[in-house]
Amino acid sequence: MSATKKRRRTYTDPDATRLTALVELDYDRTAIDELVTAYASSAGPSEGSASGTNELICCPRSYEEEFLHEPIGNERPCARDGNCEGLCIQGTEGFLLREFIYPGASLSDSRQLCLLCRRLEISKAYYKYETGQKITKGDLRISRHYNLVGINGEYDVRDCIVSSGQYSGLLLPVVLHVRSAYTRHMIDGVQHLTQSRMRCPGRKEATEMGGFLGRRAGLVTKPVHSDTAPEEE
Repeated sequence: MSATKKRRRTYTDPDATRLTALVELDYDRTAIDELVTAYASSAGPSEGSASGTNELICCPRSYEEEFLHEPIGNERPCARDGNCEGLCIQGTEGFLLREFIYPGASLSDSRQLCLLCRRLEISKAYYKYETGQKITKGDLRISRHYNLVGINGEYDVRDCIVSSGQYSGLLLPVVLHVRSAYTRHMIDGVQHLTQSRMRCPGRKEATEMGGFLGRRAGLVTKPVHSDTAPEEE
């Protein structure tokens, strides 16, 4: 038995089990071991939760992209209705997105935010604590989920935010919301968004132009389309 497998068996945090069940990719699994270890060693009680009750949810890129379209059938729209971030996408006609449900979660009685509105709130809270009000590690957690980085088919850390230097409410990377990172396309008459201006590890990009915000400010790079979504119209 490898040392990695031996280490995995010693984890008592339920996130280790969730991570194994959700993510079955072909990559060096020591990367996930390191993420879980970092979380288990640094996580404190989340805001409003009892001490020792922590649930940090892994959201793979392919799972998140299943929610980047308008509601169809019995799906419900974003709880913000006319203020949904899906209506504010730059460079294209926007539309109201479906609500975002965390992996393994049941449908609640009240509607939830869409993925973009959730990313927006996390990004706003991050910059609030990064540039102003200080918090103590473990006293506050501004996101219930995190994203995988540096793994084929997932996200690039340059397109994410995470506490650095001082704790800003994030234990692990979360995608930073920028309205110009998306493009619109249609599938069988249903409006979808593609994360076309977000780097995707495992794909060879034609152009590398620095950081997330600087690269999007001018919209001068060729879109880098996700492997899990078609080209936009």
